[in-house]
Amino acid sequence: MRKIIGILLLLIQFSCSNPRQDGLVLKVQFQPEKTYCISTIRGTETVITYSGQDIAMRKIKSMHIKNPTISKVKTKTDVELVTEKKNSPSLPLSLTYKRTMRLDGKNQIPEGTVILGEIKGEQLPIFNSVASGSFSLDQKEQLLQSARTTFEQLDFPEQRLKIGDLFSKDRPITIPMDGSVIETVVTTNYKLLSITNGMAQFELSQKYQMTPKMMDNSFTGKGSGKGQMTYDVENGMITEYSMKTELIMNKKLDYFEFDLKTASEFSQTTQIYKP
Repeated sequence: MRKIIGILLLLIQFSCSNPRQDGLVLKVQFQPEKTYCISTIRGTETVITYSGQDIAMRKIKSMHIKNPTISKVKTKTDVELVTEKKNSPSLPLSLTYKRTMRLDGKNQIPEGTVILGEIKGEQLPIFNSVASGSFSLDQKEQLLQSARTTFEQLDFPEQRLKIGDLFSKDRPITIPMDGSVIETVVTTNYKLLSITNGMAQFELSQKYQMTPKMMDNSFTGKGSGKGQMTYDVENGMITEYSMKTELIMNKKLDYFEFDLKTASEFSQTTQIYKP
């Protein structure tokens, strides 16, 4: 009997010291005096297939365009985001590119390129300058815009989520095509699956809504994606993110048409260190 009581007391103590989490507020926060090592892998395979009248197909062949045309791109980027001591009301930070490699082994962004910024209050990082002697002003502005766009995607609705809850986030993008653009809205659904040992697991799904700027019924397109995400509740940080997407498009021209199929993979991991 004493053994049974002892076991019950141990179980009660264990359950009290390890409270079960059944909800959270998904909010990304970078904390002072920490280093965030972010590793990103992107891969894309695009297949374009042409079909149509003989005169058009001969013209395509004479231009040495392969049918189908297959292209592959893969990059790996390692960056380090370092936050300093908080100087009221802002938190200075730097984003350093350690390595950015393509399939051909070339660096997309020179190693050591630094983007400087700050965090005000509980906002996400704001980037305002690039330290690189090898970049032109236009290249620096493009890199700044790329960093801003990337971190803006970490802005989520501040609502409490319980296990099984789902919310959606829209992101508008434009896809250039045939002298015009395809206005696209990417809708990402986030579903909270579980919270174990302070780590929240999300199931992700995506849908692409494509609207051509030139409404002539010559374009059709659709896209979808599936992925997973891990969120560190205590540190307020997404530590793992992966997404596989597929886009299918068709464009009809006067004498021929082409089908475009793109398969993409994106994965990112974040490790947190205290200097």
